[in-house]
Amino acid sequence: MNRRLLTACAAALCALASASASAQDTAVAPQTSLAPPPSRAWVVVGGTSTSFLSDCSDCDEETAAYRHTSSLLANAGAPINPRTDIGAEFLLVRAHSSATDRIRVAFVMGSVQFRPWSGSGFFVKAGLGMAFVKNWIISPEIEDTGVRSKALALGLGAGWEWRATRHFGAQILGAQHVAALGDLELARGTVENVMGNFWSVGAAIVVR
Repeated sequence: MNRRLLTACAAALCALASASASAQDTAVAPQTSLAPPPSRAWVVVGGTSTSFLSDCSDCDEETAAYRHTSSLLANAGAPINPRTDIGAEFLLVRAHSSATDRIRVAFVMGSVQFRPWSGSGFFVKAGLGMAFVKNWIISPEIEDTGVRSKALALGLGAGWEWRATRHFGAQILGAQHVAALGDLELARGTVENVMGNFWSVGAAIVVR
């Protein structure tokens, strides 16, 4: 199940990149051409409500438990054509546990953002990078594991942006992030194919 999820996320990332390349290469008649993309870069800063769940090959629904917290989101990028932006994404998730330190996961990813319709605020995005994990929880029965790890990270999201002025706007967004930690060596033995799944909904301010 986890490997299928990673494969689906990777396939969606490739499809989004292909769509952006196709939009860039398509010739458009002068009378129907899109306005040239703005030359300035943009920055997005906001917050989200995030739910996350640990999963592994030996985990089941009885031992799994959702946790809910707030998180910090930041994006920066620049347009490469009227519909496509490339940039970087940062997501910081922190949550309480019974362990000495908080659960903390930081996603650092490159991203592609695509607007299917010109003149519309709707966008989809995909990202690929790394997740830096501290004090990860495998299951409620194993709270104080103190797991620290680096993980392959994938992200998919969509949202809507409103332009308030020339330089400022706002957006709402939803996203899923996946951190593949792989096999972890714990005191009780090896836990195989550990995954972290994160679902976020939030709002942000856009500065251009």
